[in-house]
Amino acid sequence: MHLRILPIFFVLIIAACTSEKQSATKTGFVQIDAEISGINFSNDIVENDTLNYFDFPYLYLGAGVSAGDINNDGLPDLYFTGNLVPNKLYLNKGGLQFEDITESTGISGDDRWYSGTTMVDINHDGYLDIYLSVSGKFGNTANQLFINNGNNTFTESAESYGIADTGASIQSTFFDYDNDGLLDLFVANYPNVMVSMGNRYYKEKMDENKFEDSGHLYKNQGNGKFVDVTVEAGVQNFGLTLGLVATDFNNDGHVDLYLSNDFNVPDYLYQNNGDGTFKEISEKATRHTSMFGMGIDAADFNNDGYTDLLQVDMTPADYKRSKTNMASMNPESFYEAVDFGFNYQYMQNSLQLNNGPNRDGDPIFSDIARFAGMATTDWSWGALFADFDNDGNKDVFVTNGVKRDVNNNDVNAAYDKATFFGRESNPDFNLMPSTPISNFAFQNKGDFSFSNVTEAWGLDQKGFSNGFTYTDLDGDGDLDLVINNMDGQATIAINQTQKTDNHFLRIKLKGERHNPFALGAKVVVKSGETQQLQELTLSRGYQSSVEPILHFGLGSEKTVNKIEVIWPNGKLQTIENITADRSIEIPYDDSSPLASKTKVDNPLYFEDITESSKIDFLHKEDIYNDFAFEPLLPHKNSQLGPALTVGDINGDGLEDFFVGNAEGSTAAMYLQKDNGEFEKLSGPWEKDLDIEDTGALLFDADGDSDLDLYVVSGGNNKLRTKVFYQDRLYVNTADGFKKAEKALPEITSSGLKVISADYDNDGDLDLFVGGRIVPGQYPFPAKSYILRNEGGKDQFIRYVNVTDEIAPELMEAGLVTSALWDDFDQDGKIDLILTGEWMPIRFFKNLGHRFKEVTQDLGFGKSQGWWYSLQKMDVDADGDMDYLAGNLGLNYKYRASEKAPFEVYANDFDENGSMDIVLSYEKYGTKLPLRGRECSSQQVPAIKQRFKTFESFANADLKDIYGEKMLDLSLHYAAQNFAHQWIENRGDGTYAMHNLPNRAQFSSINSIQEIDYNGDEYPDAVVAGNLYQSEVETPRNDSSVGMVLIGGPNGLELVAPHESGLIVTGDVRNMALIKLANNNLNGLLFAINNDSLKLKKVN
Repeated sequence: MHLRILPIFFVLIIAACTSEKQSATKTGFVQIDAEISGINFSNDIVENDTLNYFDFPYLYLGAGVSAGDINNDGLPDLYFTGNLVPNKLYLNKGGLQFEDITESTGISGDDRWYSGTTMVDINHDGYLDIYLSVSGKFGNTANQLFINNGNNTFTESAESYGIADTGASIQSTFFDYDNDGLLDLFVANYPNVMVSMGNRYYKEKMDENKFEDSGHLYKNQGNGKFVDVTVEAGVQNFGLTLGLVATDFNNDGHVDLYLSNDFNVPDYLYQNNGDGTFKEISEKATRHTSMFGMGIDAADFNNDGYTDLLQVDMTPADYKRSKTNMASMNPESFYEAVDFGFNYQYMQNSLQLNNGPNRDGDPIFSDIARFAGMATTDWSWGALFADFDNDGNKDVFVTNGVKRDVNNNDVNAAYDKATFFGRESNPDFNLMPSTPISNFAFQNKGDFSFSNVTEAWGLDQKGFSNGFTYTDLDGDGDLDLVINNMDGQATIAINQTQKTDNHFLRIKLKGERHNPFALGAKVVVKSGETQQLQELTLSRGYQSSVEPILHFGLGSEKTVNKIEVIWPNGKLQTIENITADRSIEIPYDDSSPLASKTKVDNPLYFEDITESSKIDFLHKEDIYNDFAFEPLLPHKNSQLGPALTVGDINGDGLEDFFVGNAEGSTAAMYLQKDNGEFEKLSGPWEKDLDIEDTGALLFDADGDSDLDLYVVSGGNNKLRTKVFYQDRLYVNTADGFKKAEKALPEITSSGLKVISADYDNDGDLDLFVGGRIVPGQYPFPAKSYILRNEGGKDQFIRYVNVTDEIAPELMEAGLVTSALWDDFDQDGKIDLILTGEWMPIRFFKNLGHRFKEVTQDLGFGKSQGWWYSLQKMDVDADGDMDYLAGNLGLNYKYRASEKAPFEVYANDFDENGSMDIVLSYEKYGTKLPLRGRECSSQQVPAIKQRFKTFESFANADLKDIYGEKMLDLSLHYAAQNFAHQWIENRGDGTYAMHNLPNRAQFSSINSIQEIDYNGDEYPDAVVAGNLYQSEVETPRNDSSVGMVLIGGPNGLELVAPHESGLIVTGDVRNMALIKLANNNLNGLLFAINNDSLKLKKVN
């Protein structure tokens, strides 16, 4: 295979440029002054009475920068766009010296408002051309195409090529959407409409769907002309697009498009159908997105072969800035947007991990920004993935800063009170603060988490940064940064990673004739145990483009074992054994074979057989607004179903199942038939449709060798009487199921969990029933029950409440979510383990005549969390029982540790006769309220009177706001751990808690089911969950798609969804293993809140 080794240009950094802070770290950047580099571009914005935010709210969107070798001398050159200043082209002369050749090249532009810039060889002559997107308030908005003449001059030719788009364009991207070998063009537009107008305004715009308000797709006809195919291709949609990327998200060989939209308008993910058309699948592919979607980037940051997505928003990480600059989210507006089809949108960055495609070929994403530590980076414009430290993991850089704090709550309140009639027609824009902030740099730690290294890498200078790019300006083998700043000179930050022991490889592709830079090609680099994937697409980040060279960090590896190039036409080219620390050029080889397409399905595991099994159950939630009575609840407590339980109810050797429903909808019992299909069985539960079914158990209550049904009543409706929460027992008789009206004692708790065991060894099954909630009184502990079986057959069975007698601690056990009967001390008597929200994992030892709590003795006294599930299994196959415990997870807005717990206080803080809730966390040693001034005042109106401004509230701590005495007198819980655990039984009466793998921590785990996945001696498990009921300012826990964990001698390892084939979306509340009639297979039932029940085949 012929490779061309490209020269690398090394330069010495002037010692005076390196600060002591930067030289002390392995990776760091030094900034080169304009006097040295010759780059003095500054995107200056001059505000006045006729050009300001109120006159033109898009004034601060900024501009971009492109990197590329425009004269083919091996050095990357730089092109900057300006809004009110001329564009600039700087020729790289080597040695970090640049020459401004703008005037001689004829590429400065005119008086248009230039925004995005991208480079492409559109006429395939081997020279990079430049395409410019144009926006602005006035004047000519036609985009421009500058054709490179090959002699450092350019000719504007957009009109002749047919791509002088006149929309308000932000950025554009070139890609081959129809795989005909020709580069097509998509132009992303942001029409000059009114801002912050509410859902209905944007819905009307979307329904109106004017052509000029949409992005536009242009097809390359191969004759130097493009034709608009927006309508035919199915991509005409009203958008407020600030971010755009073209890449193949589902690995089907066709390039897709993702559009990041501002304000209420949902994002668009245009999946390429492969026939010249697209389908919009954003709501199918993502569980939620960023609300004020800014710039985006796409790359495989975790090296699993699937392209992920990073989208930035505008929420500050700083507590005081967040409380002064962020408005509270209106719940009615939020859910109206959801009803309009805008998806769930939250004001935070999104790091969308690609789980691989589902069986329909749609990529399924999970937002893990909170786990990654990149959810809040202030008013961010752009983000790029790149391996800045050459360790083989792609890091992230984010640009930040808006020239004026247009969301400052106190200033906006002053504007609103300016006159008797409200806001003046032309407010004084100078009242809005101007607060420079630093950009962010995040180092990829290789475990789905990132470390904020902004200061450590010397990138913490404050300003207003917009578009940026990365490139190796000095040819030393690491990636430098070039940033287009507003009202400040461009930043040239030179990377010092070449001083470390990490290695690299840079790859330039020489493609086919009509696509000489091979845009759309994928390159896989295999070195050591690492495999990296990159796809060549140039328009990335924000209004900017990267150079057409792929940079791979290799860590300590000095040799690349294999390079695989998948060319845009699908051919696979392989090169082996390449020495590191060089730049190579790989020319296209037409004799290469076609690559085999990535398989979408995994035929071995977890095929969905719901429809073929004739199961058609839909859980349908009733309408109840928990927040109307408890405005500061962390989440709803009224949507905890459906209940699910499995068993052979008719003795035919086939397992059946019962699934509960919400108030107003009917529960169902499904009988399994010999052919594997299921049919519904009518029963008395159908008459109880006005009760909420949150827990269920099939068990033999009366010892007659058939299974009876216990159903737990739950919910959070404080207006209901105690009767509404009475549990039910349906006994299985010769005449069918009958409701045993007198079998149970009075139960007034809203419950969730019921489990059976013969705790008193008298030969019948007793019950533990966990109290989940006191309706309308969160977080006060609910009453749990031990019900002793007193005997009797059928409708004469009787249970008595012996809780106060044998386990009085359970009278106020807490907010119980899960429980197990297990003889944990192996003394022959069944013991009780339970847990819940704000609870530790509690152990109760059976002494024969009563239960004694031994939680502290076993070392679980500081295990308080938001636990949702327990499962016992011998994980390490050492002969004793271990436990799996599902918690809230580590990808939520709330964080907890022993040093900085997450806390709740409940008291009548304003002494108005109703109980109030205060959620609190600790930051830098100070206790702070979770919610802001506006939300807190809804519950305690006196707060708004005591703290007249948002700034005064932001400067107060928890004690200042609520009073130390009232806090001391409050009901108080503190969570110290939100991580999922497996609890190792050491076999000597002690236990060790171990975190589950990081990928299992991305959402709450509500259910755990033991399975045999790989046929070895170790048990395996499937975990599933999510928490969809969060209050609207907290992004819902929705990143779980189900997960397979395989047991082993050292614990549990995770199987990625694209390997296991398991993808289950939705708020999974319960899960159960069921034996199927066909070939003795097993199935997994997934009971999903407010969704259809699913049945998947296990093996």
